[in-house]
Amino acid sequence: MRKKKLFIIIGIVVVVVLIAAISSRKRRGRSKLSATIVKKGSIVSNVRADGTLKGLNQVDIGGEVMGKIVEIRVKEGDRVRKGDILCIIDQSTYKSRERRAVAAFRLSESRRTKAEADLERATELFKSGLVSKEDYESAKLKYETALAEVRTNKESCNEAKSMVEKTIIRSPVAGEVIQRNKEEGEMAITGTINTPGSVIMTIADRNQMFVRALVDETEIVKVGIGDPVDVTIDAFQDTVFEGKVVKIGGLPTKSGFTGEEAVNFPIEVEISGTPENLYPGMSASCEIRVGGKDSVIVIPYMSLGTRKIKEKEEDIVILSKEGKAEIVSVKLGLTGEKGVEVIEGINVGDTILTGPYKKLRELKDEDKIEIKIKDKSDPEMKDKRRKRKGKFSARVKIG
Repeated sequence: MRKKKLFIIIGIVVVVVLIAAISSRKRRGRSKLSATIVKKGSIVSNVRADGTLKGLNQVDIGGEVMGKIVEIRVKEGDRVRKGDILCIIDQSTYKSRERRAVAAFRLSESRRTKAEADLERATELFKSGLVSKEDYESAKLKYETALAEVRTNKESCNEAKSMVEKTIIRSPVAGEVIQRNKEEGEMAITGTINTPGSVIMTIADRNQMFVRALVDETEIVKVGIGDPVDVTIDAFQDTVFEGKVVKIGGLPTKSGFTGEEAVNFPIEVEISGTPENLYPGMSASCEIRVGGKDSVIVIPYMSLGTRKIKEKEEDIVILSKEGKAEIVSVKLGLTGEKGVEVIEGINVGDTILTGPYKKLRELKDEDKIEIKIKDKSDPEMKDKRRKRKGKFSARVKIG
């Protein structure tokens, strides 16, 4: 009797184990995936670029001559007009050079006057046969030499005068002094604006602000003059400023390590209706709208994959057709923030699987799948669709 009960218990355990194993095998054969019904929608393609604000006619003011700054007539925040005196560099050395140049010019003028009189006299005597041709030509050469000396000294005089004038630095534009780097008594250094210490001050018109941004070389070809731009400034995270691209190109910049350098091209974005509290140098991010379409097929990125088809790597999606998986090559168009346009390969109403990608890549063409989607008229399903924005939870049986 005991043995009979033991066999019955063992039998029950074996049946339970077999049922569990079969159930487990079935569960392993099922994978939870998501699916979506292909439909038409709108898509906007953006190019992102980061940069800094600059003002209209923003210029760095530097000295064209070297010397001590003896007077600065403006401070940060001052408004200036074109031609206003900004600062004065010590003129003593340059005025001394001007005086020497003027003296040399006057002396050469006197020599030219004497050489001219000598030439006139030699010319009359040569015509009368009283002096030789050699004496006449010698007088002519002295006059031409004196004339050349006058011209040279006149140029030197003009140059010296110009150097004195350059000690008075005037504003080349109307605007606001947004930065002053020098104080009275410091040295003005000549050279390019990139030379450290060469910028005395910076002037800009803050009534119109721009973003100078850098765009990757792979994206710059998409950007066009007049493209609308949404500008976000770090200091005003809750505000999106409207703008447009007004300038493209210039010398590219390179960043990164040698051999892996990123190449970027500069653009300028004009900000519409610039508010007063924007300042040059603020960090800004630009979303440039380079393209957009309405009533086109748009699918989520998670539904896309790549497969080698006929020895060629192609973009694909996986459809559900008549209970089987069908791998379809697609031709893509615009790429947006949340999806991509499909130009060829699928149609409105098709059911495509959307992931997860790890599960999708296990599927093969003609694999049997079973997708159960509730009736769309079901209120519960409507609520789910509303929450999922068109995506349906599906249980897919593979194989």
